[in-house]
Amino acid sequence: MNEKLTVAAVLAAAAVLLAPAAARADRRYYGETYNAVTAPPGGLDVELWSTLTQPKAGSGDRQFWRHQVELETGITPRWDVALYNVFDRVQGETLQYQATKIETRYRLSDYGEWFVDPVLYLEVKKEWTADKPLGFEGKLILGKDVGPLNVSVNALYELELIPGGGREHELGYATGLSYELAPWVRAGGEVFGAWHKADDAGDWASEHYAGPAVSFAWGRTWLVLAGGFGLTDTSQKNQLRAIFALQL
Repeated sequence: MNEKLTVAAVLAAAAVLLAPAAARADRRYYGETYNAVTAPPGGLDVELWSTLTQPKAGSGDRQFWRHQVELETGITPRWDVALYNVFDRVQGETLQYQATKIETRYRLSDYGEWFVDPVLYLEVKKEWTADKPLGFEGKLILGKDVGPLNVSVNALYELELIPGGGREHELGYATGLSYELAPWVRAGGEVFGAWHKADDAGDWASEHYAGPAVSFAWGRTWLVLAGGFGLTDTSQKNQLRAIFALQL
């Protein structure tokens, strides 16, 4: 798989599939931050994710691609589930099937019923290349719409089981702010980061990023283009992401 062609195909498909129309109910506004929505029941969403992580010069790390194919459907108006297939490619190596993930989200209230819209998120992951037993991620998603303005805040905890009985922990956050310029386009930005620690490690290692996010919607499709640029010495240089979704 050629990553540049993959991203180009995503952009081209988004441009020609449909003329601009109203935004979809479960449309994403950001690359990393989840806004407080769930998929409507009765449909099947196909989402294609491509993420490029570029290291800082002299770090010794290599450029890294991650591609995800997500199949998502709503069970009820408040509850959805999704299956992810994850592929990784480190620069100079071949593409590998990295992990299988199952995700579910549950919205605790109707949109606008409470002061903020809360969504609970749970993910179970099985990595294959590293042969890790299982990983679990829980996330609290909060969102607030004030006219054309959206504010979204995420808090997460991830636990990964590793061979030999060890564990790896991650605490993370993501915050996004966006403004609807027209029904089919929304622009804003986000800040996100995480702290990582293994059971046998002394200190928490951290990464923090900030960057723009633009979201487009055409009828049954949407596209997010986003970038996060490293804020600290321990962060990578940048993380660039494109997500294209089609509802069947």
